[in-house]
Amino acid sequence: MTTPKSRRGGAYITVLTVTMLIIMLAAVVLSVTTVSRRVTARYPDYVGLYDLAVAGNEQALFLLRQAFDPMREYIINRVWQRAVSENIIVFMYYNGGLRLHAPEPPASDTSFSRGQFRRIFIEEAMRDLEPAMGDIFYRVFFDYRLNWGIDAAISAGGFAISDSYRATTNISVDGNRFNLDTHVRRDMGDYTGAQATVEASIIWTVAGQREIILDAYTIVALVLAGVEIPITPNNGENLILFLDEFALTMVESLRR
Repeated sequence: MTTPKSRRGGAYITVLTVTMLIIMLAAVVLSVTTVSRRVTARYPDYVGLYDLAVAGNEQALFLLRQAFDPMREYIINRVWQRAVSENIIVFMYYNGGLRLHAPEPPASDTSFSRGQFRRIFIEEAMRDLEPAMGDIFYRVFFDYRLNWGIDAAISAGGFAISDSYRATTNISVDGNRFNLDTHVRRDMGDYTGAQATVEASIIWTVAGQREIILDAYTIVALVLAGVEIPITPNNGENLILFLDEFALTMVESLRR
C-alpha cells in the first residue's frame, strides 16, 4: 500500500519539529548545567563574604551610635529650646490640658510641628556628630573610611583550617542620612581574592517619646536666656513637653 505524499510530508514535518524541540531542550539543560557548575565552582570564593560585609555596615552603625550617645542630652536640650524659640512646639501641654502647636499651617496639623521638630533635631545632631566621626574613621576627602580585617583559625581532628579576610567600610554624609558600603575579600596571599560588596543607608527614625517637665524656675531661667516661652504657667504649675526621640537606624541593604 502506497502512502500518499501529503501524509509522508506531514509525518516528516512532525518528526523534524519534535527533533528540533528535543535539541532545544537539550541546549537549555546544558546551558543551565553550565551556569550551575560555574556558580558551584565559585561558591567557595564568596562563602561568608556577604555576611561579613553586612557585619561591616552594622559595625559602622554601632560606632555612629556610640559617638552620638555622649552628646545626646546636650543636643536634645538645644533642640527643644530652639524649637520653642522658633515657635515650633511639639505636643506641648499646659497643666495637662492646653495643647499648643506651630501657628502655620493651622494648629490642628500636628504632623507639621513634628516634622519641623525632626528637621531641627537632624540639623543639630548632624552638626555635632559629623566632626566626631573624624575620631573614629579615617577621613578621605569629604568621606570617611574604616579598614578592618579578620583572621580565623579552626583545629579539628588534627587538621588546621585558617582564613584571613580584609575589608573596607566607606561612609559618606548625604544631608540627613549616611550612605555606606563595605567591601570584603579573602586574603589569598600573592593574589587578590574574590570581593563582595554590600551597600546600606542609615537615617534618623522615631524611637520613642521623651517627657520634659519645665518648672517655674526653669522657665524664668530660659526667658532670661532669651528663650521665648509662649505661655506663662500659674504658680505651682509646670509646662510639660512630649518630644519625639530619634535614633540612627539602618533602613536599606543592597549587595552587588
